[in-house]
Amino acid sequence: MQKQGSATPNDFDEELTFTTAKTVILIPAEIDGNTKNFMFDTGADLNMVQRDSLTGKTSKWSGASRRKMELGTEIIDSFKIGNIKFENIYALNGNLVGLKEQIPNFGGLIGQSVINKANWLIDYPNERIRISNKDLSDDTFQVIEIDRKNGGNPYTFITIDGQKYEVVIDFGSSSEFNLPQESNLAKKLMEKYDFNENERERYTLGGLQTIKEKVVIAPLIKLGNMEFQNISTTINVSSQPRIGIGFFKDCIIYIDNLENSYKIKK
Repeated sequence: MQKQGSATPNDFDEELTFTTAKTVILIPAEIDGNTKNFMFDTGADLNMVQRDSLTGKTSKWSGASRRKMELGTEIIDSFKIGNIKFENIYALNGNLVGLKEQIPNFGGLIGQSVINKANWLIDYPNERIRISNKDLSDDTFQVIEIDRKNGGNPYTFITIDGQKYEVVIDFGSSSEFNLPQESNLAKKLMEKYDFNENERERYTLGGLQTIKEKVVIAPLIKLGNMEFQNISTTINVSSQPRIGIGFFKDCIIYIDNLENSYKIKK
């Protein structure tokens, strides 16, 4: 499903600006003849389209909070970002109540079924993104170790106190670093640091919910040879450890689908 479809023209190189909602990247894209704001979500298996009513074959899908939601399926004939057209893209659809009210002109999510068909150079501090089928990297980037589970979402390894832990790179999450409350790392950190209690609203599949979580500032997390200091760390009900787009707020990120790698520099 992620591999289905293609990008045209054969050679493309587009640069545009983006906006953010709670740090998550919003990219304008044209679908059904209308331009909508789509969340850029490396943690989403497939594109998702906001539809008031489900279409196509329906089934249950789970999100980051482990809740399940019934979604439909469809083939997007044309999904256009700038002058780049992504054609015949497999997508999910649903009425994303709780999210569509927060994002003006909300269209859905850009997931791996589109992300894997281009290279994405994201200058997060300056809110610019370049989309191309060319190699956009140089030797100032550091290559990040990536493992794609079943060919899908990008996983990498962070190092805390000299020990490596696997995390998913989830740009659809506004968190900097989030841990499931039952994970071994969460238990270790709670023994080491004094966490504060926090209550907030969070959207995942299944709708908006009020959650309680534990929060602390982790003084040092390493990603490859790069050091990230004073990272907001949350522990709550979630499906897996993840570093969100907030983790990379000071970085230029290059998603290189020619070499199946992620590259970053500060």
